[in-house]
Amino acid sequence: MEVEYDLFVDDPGSLPQGAETQVMVRELKNYETKRVLAILASSPDKLPGASTLWLRYSRGNRHASPWAIKILKEYESLLDK
Repeated sequence: MEVEYDLFVDDPGSLPQGAETQVMVRELKNYETKRVLAILASSPDKLPGASTLWLRYSRGNRHASPWAIKILKEYESLLDK
């Protein structure tokens, strides 16, 4: 089963795509929040082999189309550098 994540954002256009970035995501199977180093893409087609990433706006509404996320590293703590 593929792992799916969500990410709360104000403006999807502000997210970097195709480059390594640190984000806080929530794993949807257990609602665990993780801080990760990842590559994001606005479409699953743009990042083959990636997991599904659902964007959620600040009020919780879900973006209409899924994004993609490829996690490169999980940090042990939400605060670690």
